[in-house]
Amino acid sequence: MTVPAMRIRPATESDVDSIFRVHRNSVETLCRREYSAAQLALWLDGRDPSIYLDAIRKESIWVAERDRIVGFVEIDGFEVTKLFIAEDGSFRGVGKQLLQTALNRIAASGAPKAYLEATLTAVKFYEKYGFRAVGQGVFTRGNSPVQLEIVKMELDLEGSKAP
Repeated sequence: MTVPAMRIRPATESDVDSIFRVHRNSVETLCRREYSAAQLALWLDGRDPSIYLDAIRKESIWVAERDRIVGFVEIDGFEVTKLFIAEDGSFRGVGKQLLQTALNRIAASGAPKAYLEATLTAVKFYEKYGFRAVGQGVFTRGNSPVQLEIVKMELDLEGSKAP
């Protein structure tokens, strides 16, 4: 069976439902080893497809598409704010291509470094492309006592081994 060719393109408003499905699938399937059911529920609580509209309108979100959307990346300034891959798209070069798209855009803006807050699931992926941990933190929402551990990372864009 032949895998359809993948392309990276800017997201459009008509993509929001597909992006949301990828986001939900990635969190629920790929992150379940590092995070508890309560943490995953907090992560997704209150989210809906409209949360991507602002980034789409700012032209700062891209999707990876084969016969359907299998991943997406979002940036805000010098930061990669989201990079999620559907479970069936993981370990197939989708994340690498999306990360490269984001880093190219950040570098083109003149940024000397790129930043992100990695999930515990993604730390090794980012380290592979030269990101280094510079701190730790937690994600919380509202009054919930539930917290998600994150790792603050940065990449020197000058002389990096980015994808």
